[in-house]
Amino acid sequence: MGTRNFYYRMSFHVKSMSSVILYADADAGRRSAVSEELEATRRFAPATASSLRATRERLAAQRVDAVVVGATVADGTAADLVATVASVAPWLPLFVYAADGETGIDAADRETLLTDRYDADEISPVTLVDELAATISERPTTPNADRERTRLAALDGYDIPAATRLPFDRLTGLAADVLDAPVSFVSVITDREQQLLGASGLDVDCIDRANSVCTHGLNEESHLAIDDLLADPKFANIDALVQTGLRSYLGVPLRTPGGEPLGMFCVMDTEPREYNECDVERLRGFARTAMDMLTLQRPDPLESPFGA
Repeated sequence: MGTRNFYYRMSFHVKSMSSVILYADADAGRRSAVSEELEATRRFAPATASSLRATRERLAAQRVDAVVVGATVADGTAADLVATVASVAPWLPLFVYAADGETGIDAADRETLLTDRYDADEISPVTLVDELAATISERPTTPNADRERTRLAALDGYDIPAATRLPFDRLTGLAADVLDAPVSFVSVITDREQQLLGASGLDVDCIDRANSVCTHGLNEESHLAIDDLLADPKFANIDALVQTGLRSYLGVPLRTPGGEPLGMFCVMDTEPREYNECDVERLRGFARTAMDMLTLQRPDPLESPFGA
């Protein structure tokens, strides 16, 4: 998959004179001011977005080298946007430019997801751009980005292209029956996309990571359950998802023996639905089986992570 080469290529483009900085903020005046200062440096190529939807579309369509999040976006909160960027593009330097207390981002996320935070009441757009230039030149990292590097390195150890789809299709069909869900699929998540290994009720081979629900579950210890996708700003604006008519989601990570999440095993329903612990345990059993199947297809098969 070349994920190590991917990180070599990315390297945040810190030496490029045209690093693209995406600034997302509902405040048009502040967007304009920050964009003008970014462009004035000649080092940065500014891009702007006023909504979570526009940010997601930009990340899917074009190169971005860092993201700066303002206090609010039109279709969600700064916390929603930070969570989305950290899930779909965890390698990117991620900054917040907002007054202290405006964003609703909790302390744990500030520590693990953000490269830095700048108080908009204390520093001007001019100073912000100077601070960004200094920070990005140091090739910053975050615990979230470090986790992603380790995860992708683990994924490189599995022969995913050789994985035969039919057994995974059958496994997802069984999962759909057991959990009484119209859709089930199992997938791995690469740097840019979600690759389906098998599916029941869904005719898709891959999903852009920017439009993936599963990518949000990779760092969950147990599972990701979303009772109503349309009630969550992080997912309600994904047009491709809305068009499927799917409304609820339950996913369990596929974990290596070392605990690295390669992807997700999930079920989805066309109605809002509350999933219970029994549903989670059943789905976890299917995820274990799928992981065992992938382990057997490694070039150097490992001992089953779940025992006999």
